[in-house]
Amino acid sequence: MAGSKITAIFFLILYAVLLYLVFTMQNMLAMYLMAIGMFLEACEGFYHNFFKH
Repeated sequence: MAGSKITAIFFLILYAVLLYLVFTMQNMLAMYLMAIGMFLEACEGFYHNFFKH
């Protein structure tokens, strides 16, 4: 749920790095990155629902 092109590009890069980490078997680092990405997406959704008109 990207609110702008910049956030869409950011999350595309973030999840590309996440995919690379999964394929190179760096699972713990991938889990940390996935948790950070999910939290940032939730924050973005919260911001757009409550503060952006």
